[in-house]
Order: sequence, then C-alpha cells, then structure tokens
Amino acid sequence: MENLTLDHIYKALDHMHKDIGEIKFELKRLSFIIEDDFELSESTKKDLEKARKEPLSSYIDHEEVLKEFL
Repeated sequence: MENLTLDHIYKALDHMHKDIGEIKFELKRLSFIIEDDFELSESTKKDLEKARKEPLSSYIDHEEVLKEFL
C-alpha cells in the first residue's frame, strides 16, 4: 500500500470538495424543479388514477427488466 502524504490527502479532500459542490448544485436544481407547481394534463391524471388502482403484485421486478435489457 502506498504511503499517504499530506499532498495525497489534500488532493483527495479537494476532489471530494468539488464532488460535494457538484452534488449540492444538482440538489438545488432538482429541488427547484420539484417545488415548481406543475398542472397535470387530463390524460396524465387519468393515467395516474389507473396506475394507482393497479395492484403492486402485477408490477415487474427491477431485476426482470434489467435481464431483458442487459
């Protein structure tokens, strides 16, 4: 294993700092999008109502979907 120097630690911390800054930016952007009050179209409202009535047992597992595409 490589010996860690202060330079390695500072570079790693700087990289983490930049990554966290990017994550914070994306979270703010997503929060802005989510907070915006969008009006749903009538067809979307009907689709949503239909989906809510569908039993969870009829849903396909995520793993099954992945198998089909991978």
